[in-house]
Amino acid sequence: MGDELKVGLRMNRIQSVRRGALGMLLACGLTTAAADGPRRILILGDSMMRGPAHSFELEFSKREGVETRPFTSLGSGLARLDVVDWLGRIRQLVSTFNPDTAVMFIGANDLQPMRTNRGVIRPEDAGWEEEYARRVGEAMDLLGDGGGVRVYWLELPDMPNPEIQKSADIINPIFEREAAKREFATFYRTRPLLSRKVGTFSRYVHLPNGMPLKVRDTDGMHLNRNGSDLLARNLAATLWPMSSPAPE
Repeated sequence: MGDELKVGLRMNRIQSVRRGALGMLLACGLTTAAADGPRRILILGDSMMRGPAHSFELEFSKREGVETRPFTSLGSGLARLDVVDWLGRIRQLVSTFNPDTAVMFIGANDLQPMRTNRGVIRPEDAGWEEEYARRVGEAMDLLGDGGGVRVYWLELPDMPNPEIQKSADIINPIFEREAAKREFATFYRTRPLLSRKVGTFSRYVHLPNGMPLKVRDTDGMHLNRNGSDLLARNLAATLWPMSSPAPE
């Protein structure tokens, strides 16, 4: 048998093995993107998540085999569990959807009195931060489901109103501290992405090409579609660092 024929037969065998392996992956519903990152993503939050939730769904769906489940509730938060029982809702969603990843964007409404077994605690009271941190920690633990679910807790961005900015500056460190206590949780910073200067509100950011991009809604507080899409793309790059999205 000639050398060229031997090489040709060998290449045919290699290609056959590769096709067989690829067929097995496709039969299992796996792609490189899905296998290398999350596949079942729970998306939760208050009004801050309403726009980003849609962008997250669209961006994440570019990875074959990825499923998402969004839940948002306007005017709610962990401070007023009597309005929306977030802890109960998280427990129910984790149980029924069985996520491997959760993304939470909440807290814009939370610097307010909280009802507890010891009575009402106000933001100026000594025990307010302790109680709020307890609720944040419980929410993270419920989302984490014993450490089996990766939790990304999003930082509140810089706000246009000094009072709301002060509120966010009180609440964000609580999120960060509670996430640091848990190996499965990540405090995901949004301010470097959504502000030209961290700590200072801005409606526009600059793209790498120098062009301005308006990222905030007309109220200044919430993200518009541009800001939501920008956040979604950056979070997706964190969730799937070694892969590219499927072509549109």
